[in-house]
Amino acid sequence: MCGIAGYIGSNDIKLERVNQCLKLMANRGPDNQSYYSSKKIKKKNFFLHSRLSIIDINDAANQPLKLENRTLIFNGEIYNYLELKDDLLKKGHKFKTQSDTEVLLRSYIQYGENCVKKFIGMWSFAIVDEVKNIIFLSRDNFGEKPLFFFKNENEFIFGSEIKFIKKLCSQQFAINNKKISNFLTLGYRSLNFDKETYFKDIFSLEPGSNLILEFDLKTKKS
Repeated sequence: MCGIAGYIGSNDIKLERVNQCLKLMANRGPDNQSYYSSKKIKKKNFFLHSRLSIIDINDAANQPLKLENRTLIFNGEIYNYLELKDDLLKKGHKFKTQSDTEVLLRSYIQYGENCVKKFIGMWSFAIVDEVKNIIFLSRDNFGEKPLFFFKNENEFIFGSEIKFIKKLCSQQFAINNKKISNFLTLGYRSLNFDKETYFKDIFSLEPGSNLILEFDLKTKKS
């Protein structure tokens, strides 16, 4: 497993807080921690990744991975990446790594948001697209890989664990007593009834869902 997190907003988030979040993410991926900040986004922004190296352990496959003005942070595994890679090679793409991460990003470059229809696997990822001026977030069909988010008028924060969001956000989050009550009454099956979490204002991106965040913080499902 790997860890991902991201912040885009108007608040003056300090680099110290970003580094603290990366340290917090190390349990999800001890092999490399890094972040990317886009100069094209006018708001403060950081996109964080903590890597557990499995496919292609070379440093070239570290994330965030940037290609052709698109940058990817990814948690998961694309099982059919070799077949997808063969297809992309035929279309003229050249690869610098042996990773499924690069296959994912080049699939997005080739097919756009429809790339997820070609994937067999488990994933949560975010792509900073500086061509379309959007951030494309996606979660696999069965929801095997988690992806949580918080949004208000000033900022959007996401992460593969809620504690990453809490670390990057300056506000405190109240406990969602309704969610706790449902769990105690109905058991674990209640966890996926809706997109609410145990904290108010923090939500789970639903399985099989994509979310497009424009650089001005407008969002839409895709």
